[in-house]
Amino acid sequence: MVRDRGVRPSDSTNEGTLMTLNHPFLAGPPDDRLRPWRVIADGSRTSGIGFGDARISPGAPGPGRHVHTHEDEAIYVFSGVLTVEVGDQRYEAGPESLVWLPRGVPHIFANLGEEEVRGVGVFNSVGLAEMFAEQDAYFSDLTGPPDPAVLLDISLRHGVHPVDGPPLTR
Repeated sequence: MVRDRGVRPSDSTNEGTLMTLNHPFLAGPPDDRLRPWRVIADGSRTSGIGFGDARISPGAPGPGRHVHTHEDEAIYVFSGVLTVEVGDQRYEAGPESLVWLPRGVPHIFANLGEEEVRGVGVFNSVGLAEMFAEQDAYFSDLTGPPDPAVLLDISLRHGVHPVDGPPLTR
């Protein structure tokens, strides 16, 4: 027997509506895309599995080399080529490729190619979605350049730690 566990959705368009894990929902396209990455559905709506999507411009760096202590991640590439280093492995992930990023293993990714990379990320922690929400709130209030110490503090609170290592290059 499947139990119907109710949770409140984080999506403000459904605020006040009780949603359960047994009810389908649609997360549509964003009204605007201010950053290359967005959380589509956090784990509170999807039994602990979070989903995000990415549109990374040609030549754009991704986040610095880092490690997650609470979650595993996967990136599925629809178009373009995403360069990913996981531990000591380097991958050129093209269309229809999936890269697994296990917790505890340092990783970094970037679009070193000539076309936009489009992909989907999957992660097994509500905490990572909370980190992105906290970063979004910080960025929305900025009037100047971001303070790296604030961004580091947000990441550390959610179990994401920077790791020394070079940036990705061709």
